[in-house]
Amino acid sequence: MKVRSIEFLLSLLLGTTVVAWEHTNEDEFRRAISGHNHALVAFIEPSTAASQALEPEWTSATESEKKTLISIDCSSASSLCREFDVMSYPALRFFDGHGKMTSYRGPRRASSILSYLKRAVRPSVTPLNSEEKITAFQSSDDYAVVARINAQDPHIKTIYNTLASQYRDRLSFGSAETQAASAVSCYNNRDGQQFTVSDLSSIDALPKLIESCLTPVIGEFTRASEMKYLQSGKSLVFYFTTTPQERDTYVDLMRSVAKMYKEYLSFVTVDAGEYGDLAAPLGLASVPGLSVQNPMFGQVFPYPREKNITPEAVGGFLMDIVQGRVKPWDGTISTDEASRYGHDEL
Repeated sequence: MKVRSIEFLLSLLLGTTVVAWEHTNEDEFRRAISGHNHALVAFIEPSTAASQALEPEWTSATESEKKTLISIDCSSASSLCREFDVMSYPALRFFDGHGKMTSYRGPRRASSILSYLKRAVRPSVTPLNSEEKITAFQSSDDYAVVARINAQDPHIKTIYNTLASQYRDRLSFGSAETQAASAVSCYNNRDGQQFTVSDLSSIDALPKLIESCLTPVIGEFTRASEMKYLQSGKSLVFYFTTTPQERDTYVDLMRSVAKMYKEYLSFVTVDAGEYGDLAAPLGLASVPGLSVQNPMFGQVFPYPREKNITPEAVGGFLMDIVQGRVKPWDGTISTDEASRYGHDEL
């Protein structure tokens, strides 16, 4: 089973490039966050898997922001890390140059980290005083929120500004005045989706809008998200990946199919290194691999290994399941398949 993508092959070649942390010592760190300098700091522990996963992304980001991105090795600077209440690794903290420290909660990808830095140095809400600025702002970030607020709705402006301060690490917020009814739109440019709410009478209307906008078409199945997906009432389309590049390639390839079926199916990727033991119960003898599960009825439909993963092929497979042409997996794996399973230690 293969994802057809030239980009993925290139990413594997690029992945052979040697990358390494270039840590800052304590004196350099204190100078970097003093005065009016801003910095995003990664407090890491080299032996942890999460720190190792961040390393290539962080190294890539520092190529563009060498002075703003710094890292601290907590295995050799433990007292410094304790001083800043680092409890787990990696911990990413933004220092604004005015004595304020903020935790970074966004994706730990180079592109997301660089986007965050641009947001962090802007006001939490950007004034938009023309339609041209509004249009440009809508596509200025992976996630951009535009509020058109009537002067008669000061409470909406207050709620909006509070949310902007809370979520500025993940979205860009802009605001414009309007003579019409107040409305707020959120643009998920990564997945090509727009969400708008004009009924702002409910106190949770704006938080729900933000939550919907931030929900990816193809999410990641993790310890933190597994219950949300398993209790959603939808069938799950699992894809097990072994590298971040492989995941990104799959997401780009399958985004259109996931959008088509999002009302009925949740598409998720799974880190085979962390959830390798989940592959076998889903009928997968090796990874990468794709399988569909209906948690309500306990049915599993492994995608045939001999087939390439393409939007057309997966879409056809899903339709065959719906129309009863594909029977649920009977729970057995052939001897040949089992012998090819290459992740005994996961």
